[in-house]
Amino acid sequence: QVRFAAGCYVVNVESQQKELHRPVGMNTVQLLKTCSTGLGMGPGKAMKVAENLYTSGYMSYPRTETTKYPPSFNVTEILEEHAKHPVWGKTAQWVLRQHGGHVNPPTGGKDVGDHPPITPTKYATKEDFTKNSEWRLYETVVRHFIASFMPNMVYT
Repeated sequence: QVRFAAGCYVVNVESQQKELHRPVGMNTVQLLKTCSTGLGMGPGKAMKVAENLYTSGYMSYPRTETTKYPPSFNVTEILEEHAKHPVWGKTAQWVLRQHGGHVNPPTGGKDVGDHPPITPTKYATKEDFTKNSEWRLYETVVRHFIASFMPNMVYT
């Protein structure tokens, strides 16, 4: 134990490389958790907003337990549409470039046989929404979708 010292020196430094895996497709449970922790939105409000976005054509059906995209799911088309977006367009463009312009659905996740994962279905900007909660949830769905095609994050 050192109580009073004029200085000290480092004897050894160790670092360990770790990896954070990209997310799988978004299901209802993940949507509600993300809305609660990230947006401060309770589950009742989150589902109401999500269902409104679904009926307005902005995202797929929000009640699903599946996190795996079917092999035939055209993710490239969705990414191409979002490549023009002023907020996350450059990230979508980067993903498309990394995959040579054609992106296959990720192989991770679980298919429980209900609906595909929650995905954006229509391009929109903040100005397309009258309620901030709709924009925030839509933005969350789009960012999660794009993140599911990013490489895993490696850090020390």
